[in-house]
Amino acid sequence: MNTTQSTRRDFLCSAGVAFAGAALGTRVHAADPVAADAEIQHPQSPRSTKAPLTARLARHRGVLKIEINSQVFDPLAYRSYRPTPELIRGFAGTGLKLANVTHSGMLCTLDVPYSLFGEVWTGPEQFDWKAFDAQMQMFEANAPGAYYNLALQLDTRDWYLASHPECSNSYWNLVETAGHEPWRTDTAASLQEFLRQIEARYGDRVFAYSLLCGSSTEWYTNSQGRGRPEAAIREHPIKTAAFRNFTGDPTATMPPLDVLQRTSHGVFRDPVADAAALRYWRFHHEIIGDAIVHFCRKAQEVLQHRKLLGLFYGYLTQLNSERLLQEGHLGYERVWSCPDIDMIYAPAKYGTPRSFEGASGYLLTVDSLDLHDKLVFHEVDHTTHIARDTVENGRKIPGGNTILPNAFASRQVLRREFALTRAKRTALWWFDFLGGNYASPEMMDMVAELVRAQERLRDVPMRSVAEIAVFGDVSSMYHINARSSVADDLLVRPPDELARIGAPYDIYNFSDLDHKDLPWDRYKLCIFLNAFCVPDEKQAFIRSRVQRNGRTLLWVYAPNYIRKDGFSVDAITDITGVEVARRAGEGSAVTVRAEDVFARLGAAVRCSFTPGQKSDGQRDPTFDMRSKGLLETTPLFEVRDESAQTCGVYDSDQVPAIAAKTFAEYTSVYSAVGNWPAVLYRELARSAGVHIYYEGNDPVYINNRLIGIHMQTDTTHRLLLPVGKTCRLEELFDGGEVLLENGAGQLPHEPGAAKLYLLLPELP
Repeated sequence: MNTTQSTRRDFLCSAGVAFAGAALGTRVHAADPVAADAEIQHPQSPRSTKAPLTARLARHRGVLKIEINSQVFDPLAYRSYRPTPELIRGFAGTGLKLANVTHSGMLCTLDVPYSLFGEVWTGPEQFDWKAFDAQMQMFEANAPGAYYNLALQLDTRDWYLASHPECSNSYWNLVETAGHEPWRTDTAASLQEFLRQIEARYGDRVFAYSLLCGSSTEWYTNSQGRGRPEAAIREHPIKTAAFRNFTGDPTATMPPLDVLQRTSHGVFRDPVADAAALRYWRFHHEIIGDAIVHFCRKAQEVLQHRKLLGLFYGYLTQLNSERLLQEGHLGYERVWSCPDIDMIYAPAKYGTPRSFEGASGYLLTVDSLDLHDKLVFHEVDHTTHIARDTVENGRKIPGGNTILPNAFASRQVLRREFALTRAKRTALWWFDFLGGNYASPEMMDMVAELVRAQERLRDVPMRSVAEIAVFGDVSSMYHINARSSVADDLLVRPPDELARIGAPYDIYNFSDLDHKDLPWDRYKLCIFLNAFCVPDEKQAFIRSRVQRNGRTLLWVYAPNYIRKDGFSVDAITDITGVEVARRAGEGSAVTVRAEDVFARLGAAVRCSFTPGQKSDGQRDPTFDMRSKGLLETTPLFEVRDESAQTCGVYDSDQVPAIAAKTFAEYTSVYSAVGNWPAVLYRELARSAGVHIYYEGNDPVYINNRLIGIHMQTDTTHRLLLPVGKTCRLEELFDGGEVLLENGAGQLPHEPGAAKLYLLLPELP
């Protein structure tokens, strides 16, 4: 498996512990080192409170923020599975007023509890308030005036499984439990009673609740966990019953493993020949989305939208094909549109983007969430230079994590994540994980400087100025073989390259193509990463609204190829306007010429799909890419259009693979391969009329008021703004100003430094 595709489970291992004396699985009492400074007492009666507060999202000068009792808060917060008085005081001392608190004694994937304060949910509608109050009092004693987002884990506890042996453990096999009505009913009843009692005790301090479930608390099913991989798709009586209910077929049974894995057309499932598998995989994801919506609706029956509700879900631009198919996140579009949900969370992009040399990024099609008025919380849970290498039970950090090597690297990467979220106008929290990532005065100083920068930005109006719209499609990915690299090549890697083209971009779900608030008048380049399935109504919208105003459209690999009754190369030609045919030759390596559209490349550039091995006809029911290798990406396509301008050719036979064709009102570019490097995206954007702010390869983060850059290279860091007047740039981390004459000028070069500049005046 590609080591850049990590999970929270991997990164749970990367957090050290701030203290070692707490006994595993026990509650923390006043004599324990965690509680000592807080002087925790265990009240015998409910805590008396003022009237419960009211919280909502409010768009403040273009930015979604949190309004608590009519007071607007910048959505910056902190979180830890191992909070200590020192850590809480440290975060509170930075000026942060919003804290996340997790109440669960369940074991995580490292076999240590999420919270050392002990289990709170002890039986049907039964709760251990000593365990709950102990942690809350520690926060209240060390962060006076804080407001809380309380995380509640809905998974099956041991006591529930003992009395319901028919149920699977939802933490490891959520898909086997998600559609079970008795579990939903029992869990919802306890959740509602829990919320009522929490509101009675802490309603004046709690502004939000987070519903956690499934592997890593992120609504994964069987996320690289125990029983993997066959448990991810095994038969189970409860799942079969839910499958029948989902399909409306009382005799439906789950297809055998070889049918579920099979793709009858290269890397693609055939809509007809593989219909049984497609039906199952949609159930596999949508039943989890349905469970999320169910529990959120039940929570709001108590909360009545007086508090915010959020959860982790929808990682389209992170999971590789294997994980994207198996782990249940493709049901997210319904969840994101649910009116009972206010916030969606996701960790920062894993793998190389987290490294000092990386570009940072989101796991989500983040701009679609803004369209739906959902607040995105970007979780900065990086393995900083002070993180320890074990957890309490001695478990070691597994390989593959990105560990920041020193204080300088930690500071610059935290700055870079902050710049990303400010430019995208999303929320952020710093996550200390299992203790040790932020537990030092040095790290708190790093957080404090970012909080101060936000204070400077508090009332600054912000909006996107991106002229590039990128679209990722959910429904197309049900058709993809789990052993292919298609998701990596077309969804996971492009955001990392696009961050380095010197211009901002927005990224959406393809289903939001015709959303009423999508700002089509601003976009000059549209990139369709994986639009293999294009419904008729979307095709009509593209023709009437998108193919206009001199816009350039980039279509990658097999757009519109999957039809209701099979596959059609003619449909690729139809939507792109470029004549395309099935490729007769072999090999996907392509060379892009430094001419015409890409004339400013200076030299030829190569790109291709991730190399794989040809299928030998043997199906591997374990989906284990590490042992079997990647499936070769087939079918391949080529351009056969004499009226189109050839931009790139296959290395093996010089047949056109990338071509551009200009029509009266738009330009269409077709690329038979993915994995474009940043320089190709940049030159295509330039040819489309997109303004390029910076010509180097360093990542930049830009909106109408901010320009962020991480100076990773020794190139001249020269900016060119789309204004013809003198501009002043105020640097928000280290101070100082830069004047740009006629919108152009050079930034002071500080090797390795991340900078965030406030632009005066704003961009048009």
